Amino acid sequence: MQRFNVSYVEVIKNGSTVASCFQAVEPAQGSSKYGSLGDSVATPQLFHKLTDDMVLPKVVPVEGNKVTKVSLHLIDGYDCYYTTTMANEQLKVFVCFTRTVIPKILPIRLLSELKGQEEALNSDDELSMKVGEILDAFHEELRSYSNENGTESGEAAENDLQDIVQVMNDNIDKFLQRQERISLLVDKTSQLNSNSNTFKRKATRIKQRMWWHRVKNITLLVFAVILFVSAIVLLFLLEHN
Repeated sequence: MQRFNVSYVEVIKNGSTVASCFQAVEPAQGSSKYGSLGDSVATPQLFHKLTDDMVLPKVVPVEGNKVTKVSLHLIDGYDCYYTTTMANEQLKVFVCFTRTVIPKILPIRLLSELKGQEEALNSDDELSMKVGEILDAFHEELRSYSNENGTESGEAAENDLQDIVQVMNDNIDKFLQRQERISLLVDKTSQLNSNSNTFKRKATRIKQRMWWHRVKNITLLVFAVILFVSAIVLLFLLEHN
């Protein structure tokens, strides 16, 4: 049975990499149609740079076990997913790159499970071990499914698996597109709220400035009236003396 792997996983805490894991593409696993330039240039350094430059600036914190697929095309033949956690005002981001031929449920499941074990992911070795355990469990479930269906032919079992993966990918794509639209809406709403708060602060400062300006004018007017009255009184006293 074909074994599916993820290409790159990185855990970032407050903008700094905590751990990363890279798995090179095996020729037997296939690639995108007609060859893929992405497979030939995909290195941990490239994935890390893409994460820093293109993924982290666009991260929208998500709650629960939600996983977001990055809509921006970053590298040929690869998809990118991320999820986040927030604890003690410290944002932790989990990023995963996979080839487009990989079942989309795999990176979603991987990130969701890593998110629940974040305290144990403090080094590259610990992350690699956890990723391996999750992938082993995933393939064990696929093998169990194949055995339960009693398919004798390996080719028939592989075809059945591919059909299931295709249906699963289509459903997940629809879900992720909907989630992405919701995330963008939340991001825009947050931006509007931020702009609204900025406008309120500016309006308050202008109001305070205008209030002090009025106070200043009134003070000057009162002072001028006092001087005028004082001058009249002084002239009146001088004439009667």
